[in-house]
Amino acid sequence: EQDTAWVGKVNRMLSSAGYMINVKGIDCFMPGSLAGINKLHDFESIVGQEIYVVPVSFSKERKIMVVSHRAYLKTLIPDAIETLKETAGEYITGSVTGSAKYGVFCEFSQCLTGMIHVNDLDGDTLTRHKNREIEPGEEIKFKVKDIVSDTKITLTQRDDVELNPWLEINKKYKVPSTVKATIKTCKEYGLFVELEEGVVGLVHVSEIGKDSINKYSPKQEISVLITKIEEDTKKIFLKLPKE
Repeated sequence: EQDTAWVGKVNRMLSSAGYMINVKGIDCFMPGSLAGINKLHDFESIVGQEIYVVPVSFSKERKIMVVSHRAYLKTLIPDAIETLKETAGEYITGSVTGSAKYGVFCEFSQCLTGMIHVNDLDGDTLTRHKNREIEPGEEIKFKVKDIVSDTKITLTQRDDVELNPWLEINKKYKVPSTVKATIKTCKEYGLFVELEEGVVGLVHVSEIGKDSINKYSPKQEISVLITKIEEDTKKIFLKLPKE
């Protein structure tokens, strides 16, 4: 069964193939590709360590159990993402996993990976990136710019870059609460209103009335009642407060 993680000791490394790990007295094999979320920059760094692994396959003919540390790390991602949202704007220390012309890839919080675009690198790191001096495994500091999905996180080293306002949305707005907002556009089916730059919600026509919707116009400030916030889908549900 693949729903349980076990502690195993990495006894030795097999040349360019992987590792032998002892789990509960059983020698198991872990391919190098399953040793981390990303490719390890130092393959010998985990030899002698105890790590959590998940069984992924078993061959009766070869009498070998294949295990994965990567599968275990993936189970940590949802909680790590939630913690990341709570600490948005704070600097994080991670390590470089690789680089390309357009940016630097980083691993952090044990199980997460993100990218710093060249436009978001600080002066020193940008110079070193241009000179191809940044190496995998190097420690680097940054903060989260946006969380698009569990596998797409954008990072920045610059303080003058505006962070995605949805990262801390539940800290700024309570449910339910009444706030001031500005109408952006008026449609037959409702009003799109902006609570702040980048945070827009819809007040459906059913909340307003077809006869009353023509009373509203773009740039008009109104009060709205926040009834629900979906941070993952970037949706905020609004009503008009009762007078």
